[in-house]
Amino acid sequence: MKKLPIRLAAGSGPTFGVDDLSCAAATHLGLWEDEGLDVTWTPVHGGVAAMQAVMDDIVDVAYGGLGPALRFRSEGKPLKIIVSMARSLAQNLVVQREIKSTEDLKGVSWALDGFGALSHHMARLLVKSLNIPETEIDWQAVGPPPERIERLLNGTIDVSLIRVEEAMSLNADPSNTLHNLLGFAQLKDLVPVQPHGVLATSDTYVSEHSEELHRLTRGMIRASRALHNDFDAFKTVYECNVSVEVAPEEVHKIWQQESVSGGFAVNGELSLVHWQDEMRLFYELNPELTQVSRSDVISEIFVEEALKTLGSVEGPDLN
Repeated sequence: MKKLPIRLAAGSGPTFGVDDLSCAAATHLGLWEDEGLDVTWTPVHGGVAAMQAVMDDIVDVAYGGLGPALRFRSEGKPLKIIVSMARSLAQNLVVQREIKSTEDLKGVSWALDGFGALSHHMARLLVKSLNIPETEIDWQAVGPPPERIERLLNGTIDVSLIRVEEAMSLNADPSNTLHNLLGFAQLKDLVPVQPHGVLATSDTYVSEHSEELHRLTRGMIRASRALHNDFDAFKTVYECNVSVEVAPEEVHKIWQQESVSGGFAVNGELSLVHWQDEMRLFYELNPELTQVSRSDVISEIFVEEALKTLGSVEGPDLN
């Protein structure tokens, strides 16, 4: 099989976390190579920048959040979602020690990856669920997780949504003044319909490079299934691609909660009902944007064809 080149933008910068570990797995486990792709990575500063890199033809495909993808399309930018890499966010809400309850969140400074980014989208959904007006939050665009953690540690920011493994690491260090106000399960209860992590490309690339995208999608779904089904595979990919060290039993706990909650997009996660809910919530948060249809923003043929080859897995993706 002839190798086809494809350029990917990593929306989380040079680091991987549990949220985007399927992308790391597709590379580390050789699944994209097995599908005949030669993948080149370009780290960028956040999901919005990753999507813009596609528009600027710096890369072919970007991974980032549903929010930036919907916003780009609503603003008339020719961006199309191809496949999901995760169906929920493995994150905790980390706060300064003096913040004791969700009622104390009014008036706090809240660090984001960037305005309109996945971290902003999820934070807005959370604040809405807590009945806190967005105007009572001091939103600050800080950057990817390492920058947000640095600001939390030096006390110049009050609150941020942080990857679960990073939150565990911070929580294990008694020298800092931080604690987890809301854990993974609590966030899931408060925001049951969470924004996806997605791979997206341009309309032009869809029409001119369909074979690359078919291979990319199959490899992505195979990677999600490998992580979902096999703790040893998850552990190997985690240890080789995630810079945050946590105890071995914590790595297993992370894998369990992701698998049990259906966090891995084992069917490419383009199920109709879930996406309808996600798009409805997005436009409730952003009523000023022009609403687009599912077919405007999602090119479904790639997941459909991948599932014909790979078969579908029973689970939440089919709802």
